[in-house]
Amino acid sequence: MKLEVLEGNFYYAKKKKEVLPYLYESNISFTLEPGNIMAILGPNGAGKTTLLKCITGLNDWKTGETLIDDVPLKKIPHKEMWKRIGYVPQAHKIVFGFSIEDLVVMGRAPYISSLSKPSKGDYEKAYEALEEVGISHLAKKSCNEVSGGELQLALIARTLVSNPEILILDEPESHLDIQKQVTILETLKRLARNHHISCIINTHYPNHAFYLADQVLMLAKNKKAVIGPVQSVMTEARMKEYFNIELRKLIFEEQDLLFETMIPIALAAKREVGECQYNDFISK
Repeated sequence: MKLEVLEGNFYYAKKKKEVLPYLYESNISFTLEPGNIMAILGPNGAGKTTLLKCITGLNDWKTGETLIDDVPLKKIPHKEMWKRIGYVPQAHKIVFGFSIEDLVVMGRAPYISSLSKPSKGDYEKAYEALEEVGISHLAKKSCNEVSGGELQLALIARTLVSNPEILILDEPESHLDIQKQVTILETLKRLARNHHISCIINTHYPNHAFYLADQVLMLAKNKKAVIGPVQSVMTEARMKEYFNIELRKLIFEEQDLLFETMIPIALAAKREVGECQYNDFISK
């Protein structure tokens, strides 16, 4: 599935005759080809979640539009759209006593009549999705009994059961320990590579964009949106401009592995007076 945004922008109305300025300094346009992954980076308040809601039609663009395979989103019936697009919001605790398996099977709603109950096949799909994200052992647990990270994984599983062609995820690594973060990133990369499922992911982790993304969209207040390949967009200078923090980009290899990361200068350890230079040390 090809997804396009053409000249999209948004604002919130305050009063009948008064509106806030456009949320984005420049209109946003991009194309996401089948099997590609785009990371959206930006500081808090930059409009990343709003952007995802506009892309999926949960908010209406004030200017511009979303296209799916060259068809405007507004012309696609909602039930058909949600078969093709999976949206994973930020995880919040659920106060109702649904079991994890019941939460996940709700993702089959586009395929189930309003007068019908989920079938055995629907529950089998739910268990396949739970296996995919590694939490099938929690199927009978209440949503109130699992951690925030486990709930996030369940929400991703709920999206997978509709067999989407594109996944749109709002900070899916939130509340997750490092092992589960890796599980999410590996799952998304595998879905893109093996099943040609496209992904758009909001993230606060630049290193995850290095690992995961084919392209990056960078946002910040009073800055024009920048879209392009990871290497050309995520420069030290641009990270300073958009995040107001000094970072150093490090690239190193180990056997057949390539590592790329960005480290805040403020977190670097100070070298003691008289301590040998690192280059002196490795040359000995």
